[in-house]
Amino acid sequence: MKKLNVLFINHSVRDGGPGRSLFYILKYIDRQKINPYVLIPKDDIFSSLLKSENLYENIVIENRFPENVLRPRLNSVFNNNFINNSYLLSRLSKIVSILLNVFDLIIFVFTSGRLLKRNNIKVIYCNGTLAKIVGVLIGRVNDTSVIWHVRNIQQNSIMKYLMNLISGLRVLKRIICVSGPTANQFYKNKNKLVVISNGIDLDDYNPDNTAGKLRIEFSIPKTDIVVGTVGRIVPRKKYENLVYSAKYIRDNTGDEFKRIKFAVVGDTPYFFRKNHLEEIKAIVKKENLNDSFIFTGYTKDVREYLKDFNIFVITSDYPDPFPRSVIEAMSFSLPVVGFRIGGISESVSNGITGILSDPDDLRGMSKTILELIKDKEKRVSMGKKGRERVKELYQAKDIASRIQEQIQLASTS
Repeated sequence: MKKLNVLFINHSVRDGGPGRSLFYILKYIDRQKINPYVLIPKDDIFSSLLKSENLYENIVIENRFPENVLRPRLNSVFNNNFINNSYLLSRLSKIVSILLNVFDLIIFVFTSGRLLKRNNIKVIYCNGTLAKIVGVLIGRVNDTSVIWHVRNIQQNSIMKYLMNLISGLRVLKRIICVSGPTANQFYKNKNKLVVISNGIDLDDYNPDNTAGKLRIEFSIPKTDIVVGTVGRIVPRKKYENLVYSAKYIRDNTGDEFKRIKFAVVGDTPYFFRKNHLEEIKAIVKKENLNDSFIFTGYTKDVREYLKDFNIFVITSDYPDPFPRSVIEAMSFSLPVVGFRIGGISESVSNGITGILSDPDDLRGMSKTILELIKDKEKRVSMGKKGRERVKELYQAKDIASRIQEQIQLASTS
C-alpha cells in the first residue's frame, strides 16, 4: 500500500493541550501507511518535543504562519519600552502587526500549492483555530482534502457562525471533535462530525516513574495536602474559583489550614491584553492567602508537579471542550474536582473518579475539596479508579488509530 502524505498544521509552538495531543498522534500513527509533514510557525517547545522522540522529520517552518495574528511585528524596529510607554503607539503597533500578519497569511495561502505539490500532499490536518481557517483555505485554493480537529468551543457568536459557514466547503471532509459538547457547536454539516476524545500515554504519565519537584522547590512537607491546578491562566478558566474555595476552607478549618497548600501551575500567554496571572495573585493577596498559595509560572513538564498534588481542581465553569489536564491528573491517580459542564462531565466519572458540582455552585466545589482533604481513603480510591478509566478509554495509541482511520477516509471521499 502506498503511503499517504499528510500535512499536519499546528499553529501553537508551545506544548499546551493541542500540541501534546498532536504529538501523540504523530508518535503512534502507522508510518507504513501515513507519511506526516508538520507545518509550524517556528522551532520552539513543540518541535523540541518532537526532537526528543525522534519525530522531527519532514518539518516545515513557515514564518508567514504566526502562532497568533497578534504576533508583534514592530518590536525589532522600535524599542519595545518606547512602544509600550505610549498608548497611541502601542495601539498603532498592534493594528499594524495584525495587518502584516494577515497579509503574510494571505500570501502563504495563495503560494501554498508549491508546498503541497513538492511533497505530494493528499490531506491537510488542522490543529488549532488559526490552523483550521488557514488549512481549509489552502485546501480550497488547491482542491485538497481537509480535516479539522476541533479542541475548543467558540464563545464568540460571530466566530461560531463563521466556522459553521466554512464547514460547508466541499474540501472539508471530516470534523473531529474532542467531546459531545464540542460537536454540538456545529449546527450545520453534522454529517462530517465525529467525536474522538484526547489521548494520553500512560507510560509517560506514570506517577511511579516520576520524581516530584513541587515539594522540593517550595519546601512543602510530605504531610501537607497540595490542592493543585495546571493550565493557561486566562479569564475564562476562572482560577479565582480556587481562591474563593481556599477562603471557604480557611474559614471552616482551624490550625490544620496551615498544612494545606494551593498550587497554580501556568502563566498568561503574551498575546492576552492583561496578565490574568497577576490579577489572580492580587486576589490572593487581598484575601490574605499569600502563605497558602504557590504560583510556579510556566513549565514545560507538568508531570513533576502533578506528582506532588493530592487533589486536582479544574476551575472552569464554562463549557470547557475536553481539558487535557483532567486526564493527565487522572493518569497520576489524582481525584478530580470540577463543575458538571462541557467535556469535563464526559472525562470525569462523577462520584467515582472525582466529584463535580453544578456550574453555579462554588460553595459545593469548596465543600467537595474540603471533604477530600479530610478523607485520604476516598482520595486514594478515586485516584486509582481515575487511572483505570484513562487506561480503558483514553490510551493515546488507540486514539491515534481512530484518527488515522478518519484521515484515510478523508483521502478517498
